[in-house]
Amino acid sequence: MRAVPLLLLSLLATACATMPETPSQQLARLAEEQWQQQLQWDIGARRDLGLRIESLPDPSFAQAERDAAHARSMLQRVEAIDEAALSDDERITRGVLTHVNRINAEAPRHFFQQFQVTPYASQLWAVNSILSSVPLDDADDLARYLRLLDQYPEFVDRFAAIGQEQRRRGILVPKPELPLVRAHLGSMTGAAETHPLFVAETRLAKIAPEARAAFVSAVRERIARQIVPAMQRLAAIYDDPAYEAAAPEGIGLAQFPGGAEAYRYLIRFHTTLDLAPEEIHQLGLREVARIDAKMAEVRERLGFRGTKAEFHQSLRREPRLFARSGEEIGQRLTAYLSKIEPHMDRLFARKPRAPYDVRRLEPEMEALITFGYYQQPTATDPAGYYYYNGSTPEERSLLPAASLIAHELAPGHHFQIARQIENEELPMFRRKSYQTAYVEGWGEYAAMIAEEMGVYSDPYDEYGRLTQDMMLSVRLVVDSGMHALGWSRERAMDYMREHTLLSDTEIATESLRYGIDIPAQALSYKIGGNKIMELRRKSDAAGVDPREFHEWVLGAGSMPLSVLEAHVTRKLRGKG
Repeated sequence: MRAVPLLLLSLLATACATMPETPSQQLARLAEEQWQQQLQWDIGARRDLGLRIESLPDPSFAQAERDAAHARSMLQRVEAIDEAALSDDERITRGVLTHVNRINAEAPRHFFQQFQVTPYASQLWAVNSILSSVPLDDADDLARYLRLLDQYPEFVDRFAAIGQEQRRRGILVPKPELPLVRAHLGSMTGAAETHPLFVAETRLAKIAPEARAAFVSAVRERIARQIVPAMQRLAAIYDDPAYEAAAPEGIGLAQFPGGAEAYRYLIRFHTTLDLAPEEIHQLGLREVARIDAKMAEVRERLGFRGTKAEFHQSLRREPRLFARSGEEIGQRLTAYLSKIEPHMDRLFARKPRAPYDVRRLEPEMEALITFGYYQQPTATDPAGYYYYNGSTPEERSLLPAASLIAHELAPGHHFQIARQIENEELPMFRRKSYQTAYVEGWGEYAAMIAEEMGVYSDPYDEYGRLTQDMMLSVRLVVDSGMHALGWSRERAMDYMREHTLLSDTEIATESLRYGIDIPAQALSYKIGGNKIMELRRKSDAAGVDPREFHEWVLGAGSMPLSVLEAHVTRKLRGKG
């Protein structure tokens, strides 16, 4: 075979290097750029993937502006790509990139309308939780952890700067929330051994005893001399009597400068849709009325002749709805999984490889988390878990347990999140991208289709499902009411008391969660679930097997609801 002349090879290489990228290549490059940008601040993603954490995120306004500038550049380049030249899955990538960067580009305009020291919104809690689970197996791990502790005071001081600037702008944490903020920050201002970042020797099993003792001493010193003083400086802002005197009595974003616009932005952020607060409020009122009627039907089937309030009072005394121990709560939750699992193959063509289970929260966490949470698989533990609160079982009604476990584990969060993590065909940023309305919407949709599995065959389980649906619908009413329609917290609490089974303590904390901590987040559950069910009905009407529909939704991972609707519509057209 004749050798190819070197000059010809050089010319070919030059030609290839100067050939314009195809739309698919452009998109792939931008998707990778998005992922590398995310990895700079997403220490949760780094932890989950087994990557070392070298630095803490920057919560400052200056960083938000830098991120927005990058987002504007990214958005311009993404929107220049011809969507018609892309495959179906590439269109989803383009849609997710577009949405995420539009949101990030607008973020600085509403930066100071959001409180970052309230319990549900606090990055401090999230960072502490992540750092408390990083591996500490060798000398490099120990040195890295100490470097992170050295960065921590500046991390805290940036929250203090935000709080001072908000105060200057007249945006102060409302009085009803101040005790919770003080308790949250105060829990990190005590002895070093009680700080979440302290490392007990039991966590250092792979470290030699002498090195172990030296490391623990170094951690103790850094917490005591650097971190606690920084936390005290932050806490002092909200402990100041003058701050409390100036803080508003009412809640809701509309009372603050720029608050109405910030709430509309947060609606777009959490629901991924551009919905008016009034539209959301009316949807909630319709849903509350519909569910109220269905609850009345169940009470009639049970032969109850009293009022709704009397029935709800009787539920608090119904022995079958309460476990005798924390362990029994876990057993009862697992029993519902046993009812769900035989129906999986009929509804799902593919299931996650990662196993799942129910676990009880650690005792110290049971004092902080009202109900529980789902923990996705990580590099150090490849299973997904629903961690439940097993304390005071005599006060924890299991009425909504069937709906809860369907939402949290199977076929809910675990089926969606584990499938997404495992899907190596997705760009990395999509494997670690979580749009609230899609994620919580899928959880709510999973609770809906548990009815197809016969999980709510017992009238009490059916009523429990309706109470969960009612709670999510009430959120639409009170969240929009408090932030946009002038509702007081007291009016919202009265409405919750009238329509839900939450205790007064739960209503007090939940009203603050919606009204101050994370505005608009509570809207995503119902709006996302309704959208997925709407698409399912269209799919059923077209004669599509539910397994195929579920693969359309789960196989592509998290995405904005408008992108999901366009994706399913294209699939349905292909069936026509």
